[in-house]
Amino acid sequence: MTHTRRKSRSNAGFTLIEVMLTTAIIGVLASVALPTFMDYLIVARVSEGVLLLGELRRRVEVGFSETGALDTVIPASPTADGQANGGPYYTYETLFGVTHDMWDRVEYQPKGPNRVFALRAHRKPEWDNSDIGLHLQVKLNADDTLSFRCTVNNQTTRMRFVPSTCRDGNVNDWTSW
Repeated sequence: MTHTRRKSRSNAGFTLIEVMLTTAIIGVLASVALPTFMDYLIVARVSEGVLLLGELRRRVEVGFSETGALDTVIPASPTADGQANGGPYYTYETLFGVTHDMWDRVEYQPKGPNRVFALRAHRKPEWDNSDIGLHLQVKLNADDTLSFRCTVNNQTTRMRFVPSTCRDGNVNDWTSW
């Protein structure tokens, strides 16, 4: 009597085609998901930038309440690293004491009696080398109060990264307040 032996299917493993198909599916999913994930990370960092501008706003409000005028430098800050766009600029490390993988520097630009904070990001290929700058406008009102507004100068390369509250307006547009 002859006995035939059958191989147990449970010990057979995967075929080359199954492995290649699985790898292809993972590759397609990753190529779709990775850009979306990178954009999400940038949006999270930009939201952090809005919080940083909130800290700078607080410094201006405190300085204004103490002196009754808008300072030409960021109040309660170390010496500026240089000049840009008519006002001082500070590297992120100078201003906050640590380096940041996204934010590069903060400019404090005069706009007549008003001021604009420009928070500048490093230009990186994964951000399409766009200048993901956030602007916090500081307006000195006729009644000696301050108004604040966040803008990105209507630059379309920045729009997808910034909160909706910062998408409208231009840093030279003071009439919409």
